[in-house]
Amino acid sequence: MSESRTELLNQMTQPPIVHKVFNNWQVVTEGWYIWGEAKRLARNSVQTRNIGAQKICVFRDDAGDVHAMDGFCPHMGVDLGIGKVVNNRVRCFFHHWEFDANGQCQHIPIQQDIPKKACLRTYACQEKYGYIWVHPDKNTTTEVLEIPGLAGQPVTVKPGKAYTRRCHHHITMINGIDPQHLRTVHDIHIDMDVAIEQAEPRLVEIVLTGQIPDVTWKERLARKILGPQYRYAMKYADGCLAGLTLLKDVQFFGRKNGLPELYMFFAYQTEAPGKTRVQPIFVTRRREGLSGWVISQLCLLFTRIGFQSLQGEDGQVYENIRFSTQNLLAVDAPVARYIRYINQLKASCWSLPTPEQP
Repeated sequence: MSESRTELLNQMTQPPIVHKVFNNWQVVTEGWYIWGEAKRLARNSVQTRNIGAQKICVFRDDAGDVHAMDGFCPHMGVDLGIGKVVNNRVRCFFHHWEFDANGQCQHIPIQQDIPKKACLRTYACQEKYGYIWVHPDKNTTTEVLEIPGLAGQPVTVKPGKAYTRRCHHHITMINGIDPQHLRTVHDIHIDMDVAIEQAEPRLVEIVLTGQIPDVTWKERLARKILGPQYRYAMKYADGCLAGLTLLKDVQFFGRKNGLPELYMFFAYQTEAPGKTRVQPIFVTRRREGLSGWVISQLCLLFTRIGFQSLQGEDGQVYENIRFSTQNLLAVDAPVARYIRYINQLKASCWSLPTPEQP
């Protein structure tokens, strides 16, 4: 048993609640999952990467479009990532079977007849925020989450450094909607009200609003710069994506909306049971001209600094947690609401079989 599988510990003395989807390593929900940086996949090239327990092959054709399919050749199971793209088809390195963007084998060198089973499952694919994203469904009508306030606008992005956590990503996503820990972990004394709205099953929006105290010199300075009220918002999609908006409706030395909002995007996925990968992406509105470029770069810089100032302290929590839902309090209502949201999401074809209960 791996030390990282903390949920397997204390089974008899602190038995856990097993949820349908939440904190369940076997389930991969329907949604968009980060595959890799778009710039690292050239035209007429192919690569494979793992998304959880799924090896995904992505190739870029000569028009620049990306396509995704299962990563092993259905002939003898060779990794298609060591092959190459020929005539907008992925050619397996081993026996040169060729597969088109629909996963259909179109050529076998030694024979003309193509077996019916010589095909691959394909997946929806999209480029956004400088990354390639893959969905477990071939014909999804959804899109990669857009951050509220930036929807439909051109953006400038800067990838953050990906990191891992030894807990399920459903748990790390609670971080943004648990205002209690701002006081206990980060010593930020803002009592915040939490409003949650779920417009559709895959999306949930959370807005946190609070009054900045006027006790310490840091708090008085913050009130002078930002005004008395502080607000930030989270938008979650599919239990694996999160958009964060900071500095909502704040003042700047009494001037309303004097500071630009700051934005972050998080992509979560399971690397292996007991291990989660988190990719932060810093995002801002694209601005024209040299001065606009400078402002955008400053926004990205301040966003990264703010994130890194809290990341280490939060890491101590999520590297050492065996999450429990037995004793949630009334103040934990946002967390309970979030868990209900996760549990109603749909499992995808990438989910693993659930072990039989003894």
